[in-house]
Amino acid sequence: MKTILNLFGLFLAISSYSQTYEEQLNKAGEALGKKEYCTALPFFKDAFKDETKIGTYDYAYGSVAAANCNEEQLALVWLKKASEKGFGQNNGEIDFIASDPSFEKLHNYKEWNEIISSIRSALAEKNAIQKKKDDNWLAEINNNKINFKTKKAKAGFALYFTKVDTINVPFLVYVPKNYNPKIATKAIVYLHGGVVNTDNFNYQNSDLATGEPIFAVGEKFNAIIIYPFGKKTFGWVNQLKAFENVNSIVKQVQKTYNIDAKKIYLGGMSNGGSATFWFASQKNNIYKAFYTFSALPKLEIDEINFSNITKPIFSVHANDDDLYKTDEIKKLYETQKLNAKNWNFETIENGGHGFIYQPNSKEIIETTFNKMLEKRKN
Repeated sequence: MKTILNLFGLFLAISSYSQTYEEQLNKAGEALGKKEYCTALPFFKDAFKDETKIGTYDYAYGSVAAANCNEEQLALVWLKKASEKGFGQNNGEIDFIASDPSFEKLHNYKEWNEIISSIRSALAEKNAIQKKKDDNWLAEINNNKINFKTKKAKAGFALYFTKVDTINVPFLVYVPKNYNPKIATKAIVYLHGGVVNTDNFNYQNSDLATGEPIFAVGEKFNAIIIYPFGKKTFGWVNQLKAFENVNSIVKQVQKTYNIDAKKIYLGGMSNGGSATFWFASQKNNIYKAFYTFSALPKLEIDEINFSNITKPIFSVHANDDDLYKTDEIKKLYETQKLNAKNWNFETIENGGHGFIYQPNSKEIIETTFNKMLEKRKN
């Protein structure tokens, strides 16, 4: 059975606190891993003296140690503090907590039931707020649709669909504030990552608007952003029709918005970036240049013909990417750069696989697009 202790290693890996605090947690983690609860407890007590450094899950791990070292009241105090910091607020997490044997010794205390009830209530309230937000988002993106190229489009997001066999495939169009239907506008296609782990097309999630940095790029460079949705049963990993449908989406957008056919760009992140190499290697493709973030230049549907890549590709990779190792990408780049002469590969020192979602990523992303758009000026 999985317990909260299974997550402790990840928790330590992402800790960003001072070395003293981190040292205390590492010592506590080692002891917890061995189920030496009474050895771990003093380290938590010392670490928690400075409450400004305590993260969402810290108190929860400390509570496990206390609960299993005959300090149930302290465990309950810490668990309550953990809940006040958001512990249990992810979907499915509260059921995991309620059945976790690590907390079993607390189950007979009335405070336990109060804490669990409080977490459930907070989660229900959070979900209700999110549902209202998502409902408003869905109404907005449906209302923003237009049918004619000459019609003035509202700034923001609009939802459309294409049909592939029996599948209705959604995509978003982001319209920058300065879009003018009388002036041909550049377009940037963005293929998101996480396709192999995505069960559904996630267009109903309102957090997308602020969670994806590509939309700020659209505003910065006055570009239409075309954002197709993929999932593991229909996505740009191992379904060729999903690749081909991206081109169909672009053609559909061209019928609805005034897109400059000579300034259409495509790229993506993670397996969206990997898919970019397929588009770049197709002869007579409609794109002017390409970009990738955290991409592995390998495909499951076919081998990449790097000799066919004649247009620029701008790739950025973090040296501490733990999913696609930089050394592997560099080796492939060194092997293929003479074939794909316009492939520009750069690395940044840190940020991990999802570096584009880090707070300091804006400059890196804008620099990449500046290079791509400047290089392809007419």
